Amino acid sequence: MVVSRRSFLVAGQTLLASAALPMQFFGAGALHFGSSKTANLASLTKESFLPLVNSSFRVHSGSPTRAWFTLLSVQDMNPGAPGRAKSAAVLPIRPKSPVPQMDTFTLHFYGTGEALPQGTYEFEHPSLGRFSMFVVPSGKTTYAAVISHLLNAGPILAPRPVHSKVQGGIPARLDSR
Repeated sequence: MVVSRRSFLVAGQTLLASAALPMQFFGAGALHFGSSKTANLASLTKESFLPLVNSSFRVHSGSPTRAWFTLLSVQDMNPGAPGRAKSAAVLPIRPKSPVPQMDTFTLHFYGTGEALPQGTYEFEHPSLGRFSMFVVPSGKTTYAAVISHLLNAGPILAPRPVHSKVQGGIPARLDSR
């Protein structure tokens, strides 16, 4: 097959023009990955992940190769949850304010593609969007992420500054030389 210079240049320009067009032009929007939707991990609860068991997450590690994680399970880590041992800790004094309740759970993943060391990676899922999460290898091809949320925490108040008596613009404790 003989390729003329003109047909070579036309083919090259066509490829260049098609690379510059958005993927939705070619119908690739049906893949759902590559979403610009971002999620805040602090707003994602255990209930957000439960329907996603056995679904895939694209993991961006900063290298050209990608890793794919499949969510195997969501394990409740709250004290008193079924399958958890009851804590024998006793509070000696009743606190003045309510004790914040924690929602803690572990996500277990099966990874394919590039093996990743522990670290924070950007995850992407069609229904959740993109978010960052810290994962730790728990086997050769398995990973875990532990997530804790404060449920009933009120606003954190800054401590009040301690004021000393001021005499003539100089604090009293510095005036006694």
